[in-house]
Amino acid sequence: MATRLIYAVFVVVAVAIGTLGLWTALTRSNEQQIARIAEAESYSARSQLIRSTEAMISALHNVRIYWSANGQRQTLRRPRADGIDMTNLAGIPLILWDDPAQGVRFLRSADSAIFDYRPTDDEWARFEALTARAMKLEQNALLGPYANDDGNVFFEVYLVEKDDGVSGNVVALLDAREALERMLVDVSPGYAIRVLAGDMLLYERGTAAPDAPASWTRSGMIRSSLDSLWSVEHSPTAGLVASIDSPAVDLVLLLGLFISVLLGTLVYENGRARLRAAAAEAAEAELADLNRNLEENIAERTRQLRDRTADLQTLADSVAHDLRNPLNSLSVNAQLLEERARLELSPESMRVLGRFTPSVNQMANILDRLLGLSEVSHATFCRETVDMRNLTEEIVEDLSGAEPPPPVRFQVDDLPAAYADPTLVHMLLTNLLANAIKYTRTRQSRIVTVGFEARDGETVYYVADNGVGFDQDHADTIFGAFNRLDKASSSEGIGLGLTIAHRVVERHDGKIWAQGRVGEGATFYFSLGSTAGNRASQSLSA
Repeated sequence: MATRLIYAVFVVVAVAIGTLGLWTALTRSNEQQIARIAEAESYSARSQLIRSTEAMISALHNVRIYWSANGQRQTLRRPRADGIDMTNLAGIPLILWDDPAQGVRFLRSADSAIFDYRPTDDEWARFEALTARAMKLEQNALLGPYANDDGNVFFEVYLVEKDDGVSGNVVALLDAREALERMLVDVSPGYAIRVLAGDMLLYERGTAAPDAPASWTRSGMIRSSLDSLWSVEHSPTAGLVASIDSPAVDLVLLLGLFISVLLGTLVYENGRARLRAAAAEAAEAELADLNRNLEENIAERTRQLRDRTADLQTLADSVAHDLRNPLNSLSVNAQLLEERARLELSPESMRVLGRFTPSVNQMANILDRLLGLSEVSHATFCRETVDMRNLTEEIVEDLSGAEPPPPVRFQVDDLPAAYADPTLVHMLLTNLLANAIKYTRTRQSRIVTVGFEARDGETVYYVADNGVGFDQDHADTIFGAFNRLDKASSSEGIGLGLTIAHRVVERHDGKIWAQGRVGEGATFYFSLGSTAGNRASQSLSA
């Protein structure tokens, strides 16, 4: 009797321990399977957000191209004919187009939902802060998030490409809640989703299950092509947990005496969980394929943009070349007419006739500058060792030959060689030296110095003059196109010389900056890459 009791107790204890161990293992496995499903759903939500955000940015690019192409027309074409999908503009209550070069402005808002609405000056005044910020940006940007007084969160989107042939800028306001509601309307039903930018909540949907394991809550970061970084939190709701968290695992503990029956149920539930995991992995593979397709689409868009840029470059070169011959002919004929009419026309008429040749020469100079700016951006880039002192002396000899008195006194140091593109460096030094010569013409003693310094392990060259100088507060703006050091001066030039110099230095991954004081001259410093001096020195030594 005692033996049977001991055996019975032994069996009960053994079955209880086995059942408890089996329940623990199956509970852990079930949680892992659900966690894998949650990870796949979270990945799906993030992928959807990335695709939708890029589609929205692409739609704004299309609006920008549409307004640029139709800005001068009285009646605009239908937006859909130019590939503008209105679905991708949902959540954007305000879009501005500002093209100061053509004097064109457009506004699309809740009050004016059409694309050809041209606002009045009073209406436009409300948005001057946005358009002013766009003019200062050097690249596309998504700024924010910002919160209104009512707590609604919005972003500011700026499309300000400088090198695509479009002179205008697009500024848009993005309503975060409305846009994200549209992007996530059919994504991960049954899951609670939160989207944050830093510590600011952009969007929230549903309530996470309070007792769900921490492994069932997933979060990840997404980044758009405008370099915005958002965090996406993904958690199952209580209803979803109740539907996918199998009760069979708990029954194992309660129904240990019926283990044979329960094993079949557990195998079935475990198999179903594995099927869910396999389906989730298949969905993840499909999403990976979609991402690859997205990368191919982006590459194709990049190729198309490169082709359009090449077409614009060809057109610009052709126009500049075709204008050269008429300008030369006009200059020669104007000079001949001036010589022949010298004895027949009055002094006043001769002064009027004498304005032709300088104007034609100025137009030719403008064409040369524009072609130089284009060549800097599109010329083949090839570094080699450049003798900076010999190159500087050659340029000085060319520039000083036709310079009116008083003569310029040049001081050229024993400059170290540079490892750079010789053609582009020639353009760089030519523009800096020509600039220095031009702004010393009001001085009785004209001095231009070319030297170098060693800073932070790299060679920094400089061109200094004792000319009119400039206000140091404007040092950050003088390298922009059509900006001049002395805007009140009557000296020739259209303000592209320093822009060309800046582009050349950029192509060499270097730096350029200026220091000056009004009436005391200016100094321009530049480097041609951190390793330029070292490699050039090694090459000369070899």
